[in-house]
Amino acid sequence: MEKNNNYSRRRFLQTTGTTLGASLMAVPFANVVKASPAKKRAALVGTGVRGVAMFGRELLRDYSDYIDLVGVCDINPGRLDYGAEIIGTDAPKYTDIDKMLADVRPDMLMVTSRDDVHHEHIIKGLEYGCDVICEKPMTIDEKKTQAIIDADRKYDGKVIVTFNYRYPPYRAKMKQMIMDGVIGDIEQVEFHWNISHSHMMRYMQRWHGESQYGGSLWVHKNTHHFDMVNWYLDSDPVQVHAYGSLDLFGANNDFRGNNCRDCNFTATCPYHWDITQNEHLTKMYTDNEHHDGYIRDNCVFRKNIDIYDRHTAVVKYANGAYMNYSLSAHSEYSGYWMALNGSKGRLEVRTHSYPERDYEEILFTPNRRYTNEPPRMIRVHHGQGSHWGGDPILTDQLFKNPDKPDPLGQQAGVRDGAMSVLTGIAARKSIETGRPVDIEGLTDLKPMAKRPKQ
Repeated sequence: MEKNNNYSRRRFLQTTGTTLGASLMAVPFANVVKASPAKKRAALVGTGVRGVAMFGRELLRDYSDYIDLVGVCDINPGRLDYGAEIIGTDAPKYTDIDKMLADVRPDMLMVTSRDDVHHEHIIKGLEYGCDVICEKPMTIDEKKTQAIIDADRKYDGKVIVTFNYRYPPYRAKMKQMIMDGVIGDIEQVEFHWNISHSHMMRYMQRWHGESQYGGSLWVHKNTHHFDMVNWYLDSDPVQVHAYGSLDLFGANNDFRGNNCRDCNFTATCPYHWDITQNEHLTKMYTDNEHHDGYIRDNCVFRKNIDIYDRHTAVVKYANGAYMNYSLSAHSEYSGYWMALNGSKGRLEVRTHSYPERDYEEILFTPNRRYTNEPPRMIRVHHGQGSHWGGDPILTDQLFKNPDKPDPLGQQAGVRDGAMSVLTGIAARKSIETGRPVDIEGLTDLKPMAKRPKQ
């Protein structure tokens, strides 16, 4: 996607010199953390669990030779203080992102805030000349998606969406096999995801249970899945027809409480959870409710829950492939099954979300029209780290080796982030209207049979 020649802070500083640029911009430097010239200056917005861990504590632990954390921001001052303590940083703390960006002038902004404000923080980062690293989903609706697309075209900074589902070694193996033509042209995808009751309960307790904040699981959760399929197919979705229902949570009960700590039904509710037994979550969330009103252990039967706990969709792609997709939270099983049916063969994988083994197995079934080779199982070990060994590979690429070749195209940009959320947005709209929804027209991006390189 070509950038235009509009003004940006980075280009201004490059063409006028940092001293002149600093004086003309009249930026105060009292709170600037000095960084090594060889290091990138990074700032963080959003001090929830993901932010303070992967982009905070683990960043300082594993990448302090490459990155200096120079600012931390959150709208909740109590959570901000606790988050900085957990991270182990003395970087300046801010409740206003504009002030942080103006004061500390980072090279990169890491966005781990609530989904519905991702677009604000991405755009702010670009306006201040930063590269932006954003947690999935990139945003939650088509208008916010278009705003990010417009800003990405206007400013020089690079936006990376952290789709860590591209990085586990066994998924990289599948991508390589697809690129090598082992199964030919992919014609159909079968993808079935199961979220356990206990996992789904956590979504319903948090802001994720309300579409205005997380866009529903079609966006917040399924963005991972849709992006992974887009990546495997190397093609864009063009139309989605979906169905969904909310069967277990929200108004589907005749009792409810203010939250799990303040409820008359703790002895009978199957979803009761005592957050006070978790010291970390208590200090991060419960102790700071009075600042912004956010309750981490909300009642899973509150009536303003409006996301689906069971849904399915058929997705058509620009290259002619189809996907049958489903998600269910109606069991205690947590994991997924995926099959990629190609003109020359089939790849199939089944895995549990919380694996007890250190490997996954890919079943390759050749098409007998091309070979007499029998089916075979390919075992791929996870490697170290969370998400099946994918997170360290992702963060190495982000912070340690940003210029390392990326032959599998694992790093995702704005267009990738947009196409994944637009699939979920179209699914949500399809349920609301009862009709298929086209991707084209949601934004000014046009689906392509072969995705352009980012």
